Amino acid sequence: MTATIYPQSSKRFCLFRVLAFACLLAVSSPASALELSIPAGGTFDPFLLALKPGVQMSPLPAWMEGPASIKPELGHVEIPIAPLWKESTVEMYAVTVVFEDTGDGGPLLEWKHGEEKSTVSNGLGEIGNAVGLNSRTVLLPQSLTKDGGSLLVSYVGKFDSLLSLAVRPARLDETAVLGGRRTAALIDDSFQVYDDREVNGARPVPLAGDVRVGTIVEAELSAAVEPLNQAIEFVAPVDGNVEGAVIHLESLGLDPEAELRVSINAKAVGQISFPSFALDDPSLVTDWNGRLLLAGWRKGSLFVPARHFKQGENTITIDLKRSEGETGREVFLRNSSLHLRFTPPAFSPLPEQRQESNSAEVTLKDAPLPVDFHAIDPILPQEDGATSVRGN
Repeated sequence: MTATIYPQSSKRFCLFRVLAFACLLAVSSPASALELSIPAGGTFDPFLLALKPGVQMSPLPAWMEGPASIKPELGHVEIPIAPLWKESTVEMYAVTVVFEDTGDGGPLLEWKHGEEKSTVSNGLGEIGNAVGLNSRTVLLPQSLTKDGGSLLVSYVGKFDSLLSLAVRPARLDETAVLGGRRTAALIDDSFQVYDDREVNGARPVPLAGDVRVGTIVEAELSAAVEPLNQAIEFVAPVDGNVEGAVIHLESLGLDPEAELRVSINAKAVGQISFPSFALDDPSLVTDWNGRLLLAGWRKGSLFVPARHFKQGENTITIDLKRSEGETGREVFLRNSSLHLRFTPPAFSPLPEQRQESNSAEVTLKDAPLPVDFHAIDPILPQEDGATSVRGN
């Protein structure tokens, strides 16, 4: 990193420019139908629009066809976007929407070209689970955006629950993907990779069931959305020689300073780790008390050494340690799973292979897979010390 030292007069000039730019970002207006137009930004600059507590927006980037239109009475925001041929380096767009999720399905995304409308997402939120502060990123299909048009973000009847949105231009780049189970669709500035099913606008499908890949078993603990009001306990049966394990889960509402602590068989083994994030991430919002909070679901994991497991039933407990001064938002978990690596069976050549010399080619027969594995429903400890099993 190289630091440049300016003379005093230059420092004042730079300060004035920063203050002027900050004023442009702080354009405020009452919550009524309005169109705002402020100086244009660069080709790959994002368009940022905050609706709460007051309307604020960034300079209009070069790829926008005109000012954004905010119409609370119709329950939508309209963002005009130029055809792709006008900005040859821009090939796709990703939109991130932050909203208060009341479990009604969330905001809708549509693409408007002339009088024709196409649905991009029937709903960005949860159904039946009021999880609070949520965020979704959707990659807009190039087949829609290539000829230009307008992005409509609608939350009819719940417009006050729409907090902010960001549209970011993207370029296409060839990427090699190992394996055939997932499709990489989007990479952000922090090099976080989004699977196609995460950004295609469809409602997320719970990762239920167990999967075997060689000697690796990916076992579901609980795919459903679970509120973490108190410690959650899973019971996982193990039959075989475990070499190591990784606990995977997704969390929503967790303060960046809070901890998800894990115990196995009543012994603490560590806390869930989450990937780093960029400070200009559109999902990063400021809570009412000034604390930064990431909206939406985040993926976390924890490696667990083999010594913590035993043959038979193992109890896995996850509890929340809140940070000092946080607002106490409810925390949720989903897609909790345990990935186990078992010791492969020893190779034993067939009798006819033993008799042949070193020049013979030895083939390895299919190794037996680990036994079936599935955790029972999560158990919630009660205040009196008893436990109860939560049904599906």
